[in-house]
Amino acid sequence: MKAYQVIASECANTSFKVSGLEEDIAYFFRVSAENEYGVGDTCETSEPVRATETPGGVKDLVMVDSTHTSVTLQWSKPDHDGGSLITDYLIEKRPKEDPTWTLGATCKRCSCEVTGLKENTEMFFRVFAKNEKGLSDFTQIGPVKVINFIIPPEANLSDYPNGELAVRVGQNIHIELPFKGKPKPAISWLKDNFPLKESDTVRFRTTDNKTSVTVRGAKKEDAGQYTLVLDNRTIKNFFDINVITLGPPSITWSPDQVANLKAGENLKLSCSISGRPVPQVVWYKDGKEIDKRTMIDIEITSGIGTSSLFIRDVNRNHRGIYTIEAKNSYGTKRLYVLMTQGSQQYFLTWYFLCRSPQIHLDLISAVNGSGQGEASVLPHSVQALDRLTSPEIDIAANFKQTHTVKNGGLVCLSINFFGKPTPLATWSKVNGELPVMADINTTDSSSTLRIESCTRYDAGKYTLSLENNSGHKSITFTVKVLDTPGPPGAITFKDVTCGALTLLWDAPINDGGSRIQHYIVDKREASRLTWQEVSTKCIRQMIRVTGLDIGVPYIFRVIAVNQYGQGEPREMIEPVTATEEPASPKRLDIVDTSNSTASLVWLKPEHDGGSRIRNYIVEFRAKGTDNWVLSGETKLLKMLVEGLIHNTEYDFRVKAQNDAGISEPQCTHSSVVIKEPVIEPTADLSSITNQLIACKLSSNFTIDIPISGRPAPKKIVQVHKGRPIDLTIPFKAKPQAECSWVFNGLKLMDTLERIKIDSTGTSTHLVIRETTINDSGDYILKVKNAVGEATEIIKVIILGKENQKTVHKYRM
Repeated sequence: MKAYQVIASECANTSFKVSGLEEDIAYFFRVSAENEYGVGDTCETSEPVRATETPGGVKDLVMVDSTHTSVTLQWSKPDHDGGSLITDYLIEKRPKEDPTWTLGATCKRCSCEVTGLKENTEMFFRVFAKNEKGLSDFTQIGPVKVINFIIPPEANLSDYPNGELAVRVGQNIHIELPFKGKPKPAISWLKDNFPLKESDTVRFRTTDNKTSVTVRGAKKEDAGQYTLVLDNRTIKNFFDINVITLGPPSITWSPDQVANLKAGENLKLSCSISGRPVPQVVWYKDGKEIDKRTMIDIEITSGIGTSSLFIRDVNRNHRGIYTIEAKNSYGTKRLYVLMTQGSQQYFLTWYFLCRSPQIHLDLISAVNGSGQGEASVLPHSVQALDRLTSPEIDIAANFKQTHTVKNGGLVCLSINFFGKPTPLATWSKVNGELPVMADINTTDSSSTLRIESCTRYDAGKYTLSLENNSGHKSITFTVKVLDTPGPPGAITFKDVTCGALTLLWDAPINDGGSRIQHYIVDKREASRLTWQEVSTKCIRQMIRVTGLDIGVPYIFRVIAVNQYGQGEPREMIEPVTATEEPASPKRLDIVDTSNSTASLVWLKPEHDGGSRIRNYIVEFRAKGTDNWVLSGETKLLKMLVEGLIHNTEYDFRVKAQNDAGISEPQCTHSSVVIKEPVIEPTADLSSITNQLIACKLSSNFTIDIPISGRPAPKKIVQVHKGRPIDLTIPFKAKPQAECSWVFNGLKLMDTLERIKIDSTGTSTHLVIRETTINDSGDYILKVKNAVGEATEIIKVIILGKENQKTVHKYRM
């Protein structure tokens, strides 16, 4: 049972600071409201809270993945950080049989992969949060077996109720299914249990967690069962979507119809009918609907997909045109039968008439009050064609292209159109997707887009596109939603000094259909949840914030206000500390290593603390030790760290320094092994067309080929004995550098006779005439200025027979 003590009996606000708590003791709290009628029910904290400077424990620790040598864990941030930023998360591990905990990994994010585990071992893991005051309580999970985590392939069919998709004929069939599985499954599609292949009308698209199939311009025959097959080599699963094509009906006569009959015989007309939605079927005689109550000798029977008309004891009263009509919401289809009487024989001949492209009228006869005349035969068939017209929009007198609606209201965009064949109507939103609540209703002559419960995000331009075989037409509507503004743009800061800084932000992308009147700026300490007002009416997109506690990290938020009220807030992602010391440098990267050096680069801090950054301090330590060694200071955003031990793993960090002090360090995300990377030597011959150089006889030529590789490839120049050595080396240096050549430990001097050295600010040129075997060896170029020194080694080999006619030149 819990015994509660009263902290405050009259608290007028919805926040209260509790003091006098003992450190490291867990407390429960409860709050009750009181009005003039008494005290209400209490609301109690679900978990105990410790008043401590160390952070709270991490939450929701789960295992999200595993392989035969690793386990990936994921968790949520602690409820509080103890008043200082959480710098790291520590993950410890132990086998089920061993009670000893060892460090598994450290990370800065709420997920981490623990590697180096033994397969089939059951492991326990625990996670700590760390700030500058120490470690939190741990959160534990286990036992977890280290095996390849297998997730059976599954697809989410929730967007397709009952596994069905209805599509109008002429529109696109688009099936998109999220899936999961490990190992990642291979994906294929079936149509009515046959493989579905990509074509001009069928397109597949697959991402890491979704796959889709699109069939353009759906036809009736595209209806059927579409099956997604997910196969990850251990399990194969099938997921079916039944596609129904919606379109006008179709009617076909049964093939066993008779062509003629005698008086007194029975006649049966049968046909097959298809269409979705299921069409309604009506029979007519001479344009009037057949009524069973008055035409007792005619029976009509209709079932699913079929309809028939039965005439008993045919006589002259049954002559005329019989029509069957099938109709649904997408169109109407009719077929006709003409029944006539033969001359003086009571011999009946009837004909099928239909609206097909080719109509055959075999006989035509005239009928008056005395009877029917002789029939004539048409000499040729008649071609019936529709007159094709491109889509046109029928704009009514009350047409409005701009629609304005209040938040939560209804927008109805409707347009009438015509064209032959019936145009395909498609709605789209400019620079966006149609809203989830959008409802589209399209017929053969109109299309309507309805958006219910509009919000500011439904504002924009909507386009109706009409297309058929004869052309294309479109019209655009503008929708304005009167609402509160959206969130302002990203918040940045500058001019950070002791206890003050300047905030800047961009205007909201969506102003809610009304001018932004002003902004509300709030602040809170990073370790607290209560916001405090900085300004309630800031009319500019920047503000100078003063009176901040020194060394305390703050989070700020900005809210835009228009005539309809306050919009969504924009909150800073990372807290900022208003201090005279600069912020930590950003993104420390190791861009190169050698057997004894590491090349580091970083970005400027977010702020300089109000005074210019004097220099950056770079430190390193061997992995597994706590002793940081000063490497040096620099004014640049890069540094070459020297004196490192080959094949040793190191961590690095950099700090910024101004007149007020030194920032917090920025560390590398992971350690690096100091060694020379191995890169195969390559030569770039792209500047030499077809690898061919044309040169006149007895003329000099130069071959300039860039080379690369790690370690740096040796440059070798071969020269025949007696021919001159000609070396040209370009370089870059600022301030201007001095050049010198060294051979066999001796500095070469310009003698103007045999040796000539000519150097400029960008290159040096060495020529040695009348070479001998003793001129073979390494020629070392040294380029030096106040910043540093660079060397280049070129190996020269003297060989062969004397020949003074050709000069060999070397250029880098």
